[in-house]
Amino acid sequence: MLNRDRQRNSEGFSLIELLVAVAITFMIILYTTATFTFQQQTYLNVEQISETQQNSRAIGSLIERDIRNAGFMVPPAAAACGADADDGSDQLFLSDADAIRNIDELTSTLATGDLGADVSSIVSGTPDVVSVDDVVIDGQATYDIDADGTTDSDFQVGGGAILVDTANTDRGVRCGSITAIKTSTPQNVSVNFLNDFGAAATIGENLILVPAHAYIQSDGPPPQLRRNGQLMATNVEDLQVAYFYDDDEDGQVDAGEYRGTSTVDYDPSASVGENLREIRFNLILRTGSDDLHRPNNAGTGQQTENRDTDIAGDDGRRRRLHTTTVRLRNIQAD
Repeated sequence: MLNRDRQRNSEGFSLIELLVAVAITFMIILYTTATFTFQQQTYLNVEQISETQQNSRAIGSLIERDIRNAGFMVPPAAAACGADADDGSDQLFLSDADAIRNIDELTSTLATGDLGADVSSIVSGTPDVVSVDDVVIDGQATYDIDADGTTDSDFQVGGGAILVDTANTDRGVRCGSITAIKTSTPQNVSVNFLNDFGAAATIGENLILVPAHAYIQSDGPPPQLRRNGQLMATNVEDLQVAYFYDDDEDGQVDAGEYRGTSTVDYDPSASVGENLREIRFNLILRTGSDDLHRPNNAGTGQQTENRDTDIAGDDGRRRRLHTTTVRLRNIQAD
């Protein structure tokens, strides 16, 4: 009897028992792998969405700051300008308050006038060459444009410039990106202007060139947003801007005084810049790659303001829309 029990114990597991054990082990491994994969995908998705939201807040905060400071110590009409596009991103130019010293650091003469570079001539071309009295508008240079360790200009290559006729603001404003700066005499700034003035001067020209921050989006790939030529963030699909004017100077923005919206396009050459009161900007950002949980779902591009073509969204990306309206505190109603 004892030998029979020993023999039974030495036989081990049966084939059926072994198959059951293997199946159970396989199921445990399969479940563990699936759980790990799902958690990894969730982590990557959350990380991408968080990065998109952080970029949205950071970019939005900087644009909001620049809008709020636009018009500081420069002609009010030269506070802002832009290029409105129905089938692509807008471009936004805001007078560069970073290039101007605090008001308590300015001399009394500078503090009581509208700062800017007086223009003596413009030679048309690609780009236009604007001759100015000085590329430093407040007596102290801000940017080192030749990388020699010494600041020598309040304009910067890759940044923007806004041109205004202070004797006839009904002409609107011109704006564009700076491609070159000459600091030796005679000084000039080369600008790729996006538009011309809306009307000929009737009173006489008093042209002032103002340094500006330039926000320009490009389709990439990947799509990018640049500020003064410097990369701010990738996967920024669209920038749309709307402008709110008080054309009749009644102290409020009425219906029909909007530009760049779904009903009225924006034309900087047909708008009196000193009547500008608020700017609304819209940013569309997407995740860097497809949603790992739904990689085959087509993402939906978003249209804002007066954009009439969809942003290509045939992918599994997630998108975020950031919209902010900012009042220009340096442009006040008379």
